[in-house]
Amino acid sequence: MISAQSPWRARLKIWLPALILVVLNLMVLSTYRFLLAGQAQIQAGRTERRQVRVAELETERRILDETVAEVERNRDLVERLYSEWLTPESERLTAVIAEVKRLAEVAGVEYSSFSYPDKLLEEEGLVKRSLVFSVEGTYLELRSFINLIEVSDLFLILESVRLTGGSRQGPAVRVSMTVSTLFVLEEPAESGDDPPGAAI
Repeated sequence: MISAQSPWRARLKIWLPALILVVLNLMVLSTYRFLLAGQAQIQAGRTERRQVRVAELETERRILDETVAEVERNRDLVERLYSEWLTPESERLTAVIAEVKRLAEVAGVEYSSFSYPDKLLEEEGLVKRSLVFSVEGTYLELRSFINLIEVSDLFLILESVRLTGGSRQGPAVRVSMTVSTLFVLEEPAESGDDPPGAAI
């Protein structure tokens, strides 16, 4: 009697290699699957790190852009300062004196005894011209005058206020004030004119 397993045994050389090949393929596929999963995880980690770095670089770029914009604004302000406010003395000194006198009249104080000492700021290319004068008025008038000087558009610098006396006829007080401003240093003039500096 022939066994029921004999056909399988007879074809063992045919189906066994195929079975082994299938098993090996399944093992290889499983291995590749795990390898690919590991590679995908590594790539995901790299992508996440790159995204974090890109975000950091974007933040740094934004900060640099803001810094560049601030530098450009400051450069424009410096150029405007030199072109509009720190013009040469010959162009603006008369306007500065007239402005101080006008502000004194607006505040209601009386002024007298102007002198104009100057100081050369050669490294900055500037001349500091001071207006030294006396004013007399009430406390409120003097305070108003000082405020007007500080908010003036002519770049006035209040350097000192010194009490010199009071009035016998009322609450008025007399103070000595020094108001300064800056001018761009001019090229030496060819003519022999003396620069302004004498008391008026």
